[in-house]
Amino acid sequence: MKDRRIIIYAALGLVALCLLLALYFFFFKKPFKINTPFIDNQRQAIVFKDVRYSGEKRGVVDWEIKSKVARKFIDKPIVEMEDIDGMYKPRPDVAVFFKGSVGTMDTEAEKGSVEDVDIVYKNSYTLKSRFMSFDFKNGITSTTAPVDIKGTKLTLMGIGLTADTGKETVRIEKDVTGYILTEKGRYRFESDSFTYFLKDSTYVLAGRVVMKGEDMNLLCDKLVVFSSNNEVDKVDATGKVRLISKGTIAKSEKAVYHFREDRIVLTERPKILKNNVEMEGESIMYSLSSGKFFINKPKTRIDK
Repeated sequence: MKDRRIIIYAALGLVALCLLLALYFFFFKKPFKINTPFIDNQRQAIVFKDVRYSGEKRGVVDWEIKSKVARKFIDKPIVEMEDIDGMYKPRPDVAVFFKGSVGTMDTEAEKGSVEDVDIVYKNSYTLKSRFMSFDFKNGITSTTAPVDIKGTKLTLMGIGLTADTGKETVRIEKDVTGYILTEKGRYRFESDSFTYFLKDSTYVLAGRVVMKGEDMNLLCDKLVVFSSNNEVDKVDATGKVRLISKGTIAKSEKAVYHFREDRIVLTERPKILKNNVEMEGESIMYSLSSGKFFINKPKTRIDK
């Protein structure tokens, strides 16, 4: 009988010790709210409800994650979460909000992943993906899954994404499709990759780029879109540029689309081909409003 009581007391002591350890690790990582936990013996974890985690830089909270259910493992700094709602500040004046169904987090490394992700950026763009990995310490978010981005002026779909807050870039790795909405109309595009430079408000599409307007198709190796105040200012196309409009093909190594003037200027060995007639010039200008080409100092060659 005495031995049985000793065993019971020892078991109760072990349970109490586990609870104290779990509470210590949770409070060490600054959970703001914590309800009464219970032990998941099968998984060697302490289960909490309505938990909030946060991280700081220079005394300012730069990320936090709230979870309806969290399992903190006793023997490792891993937390499993359900019904996730979070916030991340890449800059003090910018907040990115995200939600997910389930996820895991390494509380020491401040790394983890979230499934069924829904992200809102500046109340202007939303991003959806099957899963997303995050590294709060290094400011990197990434996925290899398909992504779907929707905004007031820009819609994008592709496979794989890397957002680097240090470099202030967002990159879609491959199979990019989407469209840009401008005051001149809507332009569809396709490319191998897409990179957005937040600091300069520029978009770079690279590798087999196609940009389609109402009456013209623009093909090139690289397309740089410059914008300000959420409006496109100009587009630079370089590398094997092809401008196709109403049966006319214009070729060059560089073209600049000036949106305000509604014209495209082709330079660097530009030429036009129509009905077996090829014309070269120092530069070629295409007016989108009239649909006509204008050649500066033309030279003509007729193919028989």
